Amino acid sequence: MLIETKLRVPAVATGLLDRPSLMAALAQVEKQKLALVEAPTGFGKTTLLAQWAVSLVKRGPAVGWLSAEASDNRIERFLAYIAGAMRRADPDFAPDLPALIGSAPKPPVETVLSVLVNELAARTRDLFLVIDDFHHLDAPDIRAFLQALLGYAPPQFHLVLAARTQGALQMAGLRARGQLVRLDQGNLRFSLAETTQLLNSGRQLGLAPAELALLQHRTEGWPAGLNLAALSLQLSGERADFLGRISGRDDAIADFLVHEVLDRQPPELLDFLLTTSVLERFSAPLAAALSGRADAAAMIAQAERDNLFLSALDADKTWFRYHTLFADLLRGELARRAPERKVGLHLVAARWLAEAGLTSEAVEHALAAGERGLAAELVEACCMPLIRSRSIAHVRDWLTRLPAEVIAERPRLMLAQVWIHFHTSQPGAGARVLGQARRAIAAQQRAGLLGAAEVAELGAEIRVLNAGVLSAADHSRLAIRMGEHCLPDLPRHLHFLRGVLQNVMAFSHYSLGNLLAARRAALIGIDSHAAAPSPFGLIYSELILGLVEKAAGDLDAALAHFARATRLARSSDGARSYSEAMVGIFEAEILYERNDLAGAEALMSLHRPLIEECGLVVHDMACKLLVARLAAARGQAEAALAELEAAERLGLKNRYRRLFSSALQERVKLLIGRGEVHFARLILSARGIDEAWLTDARAQRPASELEHVALARVLIAEGRPQAAQRLLDRLGEAMRRDGRLRRLTQVRALTAIAAYQARDALAALAAIAEAVGLAAPRGALRTLLEEGPALRQVLAFGLERIPAWRKPDSPARRFVGELLDSGAASDTVANEHPQSRPRGHDLHLSPRESEIARLLGQGLGNREIGQALTMAPDTVKWHLKNIFGKLGVTNRTQAVLKLQGIGLAALAAT
Repeated sequence: MLIETKLRVPAVATGLLDRPSLMAALAQVEKQKLALVEAPTGFGKTTLLAQWAVSLVKRGPAVGWLSAEASDNRIERFLAYIAGAMRRADPDFAPDLPALIGSAPKPPVETVLSVLVNELAARTRDLFLVIDDFHHLDAPDIRAFLQALLGYAPPQFHLVLAARTQGALQMAGLRARGQLVRLDQGNLRFSLAETTQLLNSGRQLGLAPAELALLQHRTEGWPAGLNLAALSLQLSGERADFLGRISGRDDAIADFLVHEVLDRQPPELLDFLLTTSVLERFSAPLAAALSGRADAAAMIAQAERDNLFLSALDADKTWFRYHTLFADLLRGELARRAPERKVGLHLVAARWLAEAGLTSEAVEHALAAGERGLAAELVEACCMPLIRSRSIAHVRDWLTRLPAEVIAERPRLMLAQVWIHFHTSQPGAGARVLGQARRAIAAQQRAGLLGAAEVAELGAEIRVLNAGVLSAADHSRLAIRMGEHCLPDLPRHLHFLRGVLQNVMAFSHYSLGNLLAARRAALIGIDSHAAAPSPFGLIYSELILGLVEKAAGDLDAALAHFARATRLARSSDGARSYSEAMVGIFEAEILYERNDLAGAEALMSLHRPLIEECGLVVHDMACKLLVARLAAARGQAEAALAELEAAERLGLKNRYRRLFSSALQERVKLLIGRGEVHFARLILSARGIDEAWLTDARAQRPASELEHVALARVLIAEGRPQAAQRLLDRLGEAMRRDGRLRRLTQVRALTAIAAYQARDALAALAAIAEAVGLAAPRGALRTLLEEGPALRQVLAFGLERIPAWRKPDSPARRFVGELLDSGAASDTVANEHPQSRPRGHDLHLSPRESEIARLLGQGLGNREIGQALTMAPDTVKWHLKNIFGKLGVTNRTQAVLKLQGIGLAALAAT
């Protein structure tokens, strides 16, 4: 979807004036971070930078180029073009970045920033990025992104901006540190010597010194004015008359000189220039379509020969553009001479570009013509293929630029909006637009604007989306009923819709614990998505199957499905894509379950930023819970509790019961482990969860199961194990019946603790034997380890009494031994991170954490820390979370106070 010519260094014409002083000034950016070339139109910014870039590439550094336009002033387009520019400069640079940007449902700004900074930090060769016409990019999020990139980037990155105005980048700090090179119009103006060289040596005009001085004075050394004057002098027969009439400053000179140039062109060439001026770039076939001239290529060649400010955008001279000043004046002249032609020319351009597959540019011209209907029609024609391929960002970009009233007239576009809401966890907005779409379809059907076949297909899509929106809102039973109702009538040839519906039903069944039905629906979904074809649909089907097997306790089968989903994601979207990230989070869960904390943390570090920035609620939920569990496993209870409390609030805010319940149960478990039983009871009471609540109909929902588990934990801690045992036995029966063996393992382990404390030895032994029997073959350690010393007491009790455990070489005996040994090691870790006020020598910080903690203690913010250590923002955040946990604090202020109490000298010695 990128326009390749915007990423190429503009072709440098032969015979250009050498300006060694400016080239020497630009060479200084090789030692700095930023160069700004700021001057009004016509001062030769692009030409100068193109000359410099060509010379730089010859010496070895990589140079990326972006010719910015007003249409790039949206963060999603900007990120895509920045990635494209850097990768064009160095094809090995951040190979996964385009997939990451293109596959995410919304712009992954923070993740892209981290990837760029980390990739730049790993480079040994300098990389220069030139953004020409930077003044077009004034969106606050774009300026903030570049500001952060400059702040965090290592010395081997250099940014060069060419703009008419400086804009909102904060440069005072860079200027104070000597990291800014700046050229303005004073630097770019031609000296008298350069004017003489340009006009007499270059253009061979043979002007006298007095004439040269007059032109130098009248144009004030303005390069575009001098070039226009040279062209006018070549065309004019009366040199003295021309020199006598030229006067005024930049705008007046430009107007005068362009008229001098235009009035001397042959009528057919002038018409060609005016006609093609509506185009940002053009090729001979496109120019022919607009001008109606079969000899368009010859006209382009003539304009190039006559130096009519035409530049080739590629080495093959396929695409061209006019100098910005010349183009602006041509457009003004077209509006003055033939204003009625503008709409027609933009329409022709839109249709030609659409047929050529250049949809983005076609939409621009349709909107410029005021043809919102055509623009909408173009988006309609390609939105569903893009949605099927997960390129949602492109569709959303177009829809944001179409007026709401135009979208409201087109059900196809309204449904495209619903797909976007569905994929970005906005079920409420999706439901509202669905209602509007239904009404619009009915009205258009009554008016005879929609045929029966189209109404049937749109109706089928609405029903599928309705089920999807219900599922996204955590109304799983309603989603299944809707799916079962509409599936028989769904046309067989609509493979993508059938696949989506099967995935929606599969996930809804999984949410309710109906694992067999979930498997069946996901497998049918695979067939439909393969027929569509829809790579993302296939990935999601495999992901659901992996979640189902994980819930069933078969971790190997789950990993196999996740591995297939990852291979599909990499083959369709590339590595580090959003698709791979949403699978990777669940792979990390299994690594954690098998006590591979380092492996889980590595996957989390890779995928977490993108999931937190762009993920659906279910993926964000898994991410937050695993982050908390990893922190707790490392002895960082405070950090874990803070993460869980945030997850609880997110679940309540989004009315997502399963996220709320999962976070609440984990939080209660940690609080009880710290001895804060009373606080755990208060938290449950504040959420309306107590013994009386158990009889409420709402308590019987599968999504509330973990709230039952949390209450059982409190009952055990309060010395009421029999009540907890009865509650857990009921839960265990339902899980055993549904085959949800992973959660059953947890419930049976907790049942064993309750029975042991109730002195019900037989029940305790039966429960712990079942829990170990479920966990051992699958290597599921963490579910049992997290129950702490209370479970180890039961394990030790069982080790003496359960016959299968007494055989020294039995798998069960080895697994129990591993649990006991790992539990002891966990106690050691916990003791290394006491919750009381830590001393410097007890922190056990890594060298990198020590550096960060020292800077934190000095009051530096994340950005300053990242700049000082050449570290990406997300890497700083990750280390800070670990440091907070080790300090036993939850925020920066507490951390700084504790570090001050410890003393920086003690800290430096850790």
